[in-house]
Amino acid sequence: MKKNSAEKNDKYNFLLYVPEIKHTDFSESDGIVTLYFKHDKPIEKFTSWLVKKSNISDLALDEQGSAVWLLMNGERNIYEIAMEMSKKFGDTKEVAIEKLITYSTYLSRKGWIHFKEVKALDPKEESNKEMN
Repeated sequence: MKKNSAEKNDKYNFLLYVPEIKHTDFSESDGIVTLYFKHDKPIEKFTSWLVKKSNISDLALDEQGSAVWLLMNGERNIYEIAMEMSKKFGDTKEVAIEKLITYSTYLSRKGWIHFKEVKALDPKEESNKEMN
């Protein structure tokens, strides 16, 4: 009975969500990710023609944003990515989790990523999490 209630709780634990990149038009150079966007709606085409600009724009992510983007491989859950970010940038676990939740929620709202499944933590990680 406990297993079923634990599985239900996992379904609503955002840290167990696995982010997967939907926006595939990007490049990585020296650890910095650049996203490319093609503006192909009629009004966007007309506007780009009117102001003599390209209909392709780009967005370069900062160092932390790029690191998160590259860690979102469709296999790691939010908790695992936050722990990697905590190690890499020297933040506390709580700060890394808070930043990552905010950032991944933003990316999801923009439609650049989606969450494919809930991935349970390994028993070792759960015991470490309870100890901290």
